[in-house]
Amino acid sequence: MNTKKWFLLFIIFAFFNVQAFPQVKDGISKVVIDAGHGGEDPGAVGSKGKEKDVTLAVALELGKLISENCPDVDVFYTRKTDVFIPLYNRSKIANDKHADLFISIHCNSADNKTANGVETFVMGLHKTESSLDVARKENASMLLEKDYKNKYGDFNPNSPESYVIFSLYSSAYLESSVQLASKVQKNLLKCTHFRDRQVQQAGFWVLHKVAMPSILVELGFISNKSEEAQLLDPTFQKAMAASLCNAFIEYKNQVEGNSAALITVPETKPQPKKEEAETAKPEEKPSVAEKPELQPVDDPAPQAETGVVFKVQIFALPDKLGPNDPKYAGLKNVDKYFEGNLWKYTVGSEKKFADIQAVLKTTKEKFPDAFVIAFKDGKKIPVPEARKLTE
Repeated sequence: MNTKKWFLLFIIFAFFNVQAFPQVKDGISKVVIDAGHGGEDPGAVGSKGKEKDVTLAVALELGKLISENCPDVDVFYTRKTDVFIPLYNRSKIANDKHADLFISIHCNSADNKTANGVETFVMGLHKTESSLDVARKENASMLLEKDYKNKYGDFNPNSPESYVIFSLYSSAYLESSVQLASKVQKNLLKCTHFRDRQVQQAGFWVLHKVAMPSILVELGFISNKSEEAQLLDPTFQKAMAASLCNAFIEYKNQVEGNSAALITVPETKPQPKKEEAETAKPEEKPSVAEKPELQPVDDPAPQAETGVVFKVQIFALPDKLGPNDPKYAGLKNVDKYFEGNLWKYTVGSEKKFADIQAVLKTTKEKFPDAFVIAFKDGKKIPVPEARKLTE
């Protein structure tokens, strides 16, 4: 069997291995915090500091804050000292601990020294060259491993063709990952006052291999002198860790239906505003309504469905599909709505819960992860509330 066939078998096995893990849990009891790089791998290097030192300081502080403010959560680290941890070991630690969340912390860099801002990534295919560049840099750590070819097959972090493997990535944890990433991005922007580079997708090996909601956050650009000075400031590091902790608490509250209080974030000063040489910005997403409205796929005005209706959600994607997309083949009454940085697609429209259950049963033959949602007068509401209103 030639090398390419072995590589394909390796990827298929890895894909189904991830699928075998259970779906997102109802509670958050274990989190793995990953300080990027370490040891002989410095990561991005600025004029005065190294990425590996910033990420370790923020990771340790974040873990300490979570332990202090969420005593019911067990915190694990991929590293607690300046040591090199292979990428495959980082994901293995998270999987072996059966963690509920994986948070990987990094700093960004670019040849353009004016590049700046915070961005948070979830697993997926890159949509811009800049996202691919970030993934290349973070995945390049595997090249420092002596036997990396035995562990990563024919995957070459510098080859765009290698990233086709991520097209097999399961979307089982995508929605939860985006929800966490959105909270991280919001809290870090409030704290750092850095430019908003938004929540994005890219092919990170470490996120590809973990079987749980996961994110990779780029705290700022260590190649930018102004941001580097702040990233190296211990007080600023504590503020970033506190912001990440608040994002974690907000996500935990959402998952568990709690209202735990947020912690105080040390005050930071905004950067002096300068003209930015960077003009390219990530693709903008529509603003997220508090209660999303349904829209049919051909994009006329929102549907005027009155009363309570039950629908079956079939998938969620970062991009809006066109009305003739092949994914719609054989489907009827397809609608979409935007929520949590994702376009979410539904089929069916029933007034009774028993009737939508029949639609769900049929839909699951093609979309095993499908589930029921509900709307009232075009606004999304909890299914239990909808059932009370209709029974």
